[in-house]
Amino acid sequence: MRSPEALAAALALLQNPRLARVARRAPLPQGVTFLLEAAVGETGAVAAATALTGRSEAILNSAAGFFIEQVLLNRHADSYRILGADRETPAAELRRNMALLMRWLHPDLLENGAPGQRFDRSAYASRVTKAWESIKTPERRAAYEASRAAAGGRTLKRGKLPAPGPAGVNTSLNLKRWRPLKVYRRKREGFWNRLLLLAGLK
Repeated sequence: MRSPEALAAALALLQNPRLARVARRAPLPQGVTFLLEAAVGETGAVAAATALTGRSEAILNSAAGFFIEQVLLNRHADSYRILGADRETPAAELRRNMALLMRWLHPDLLENGAPGQRFDRSAYASRVTKAWESIKTPERRAAYEASRAAAGGRTLKRGKLPAPGPAGVNTSLNLKRWRPLKVYRRKREGFWNRLLLLAGLK
């Protein structure tokens, strides 16, 4: 089952764009691959995303694009984050995310877009390519991680939602009803959970 967390986070971030600076430093939410699939217009992903959120494809496109630009492709992101991943991400998922990002960055994807949303995304392509080249094999990953450790860098892990509430309580994100759910323990919430609560998406 596809995780809706990244998509919900993208919608919340679109509603609160001032928080993009904090979002760039927060661990990534689960479900980035699903967000990327929806961003490039994969039919099954778009249908699932609109069903989950009750939002139009255009709004989902804007939210996913804003998330990709601000959170994944910002100039301070490490190679894992650029690819929507962390150090534990399997190679197959890294490759999938890289391919989806390159599709999203391709100018042909914007031909049918709204006139105000046409810009040259290909400027980001070198960032994605460089990130992929640095971690595409186990040997390169090991060398990259060793160089980051030597430089004192750290890679943020993907954030997880807090443990669900009592048994029998529906803990799925309810994105259609814009009201807070009370099944999550607020003590352990990270940035994305607070953002979802602020936006009324959780």
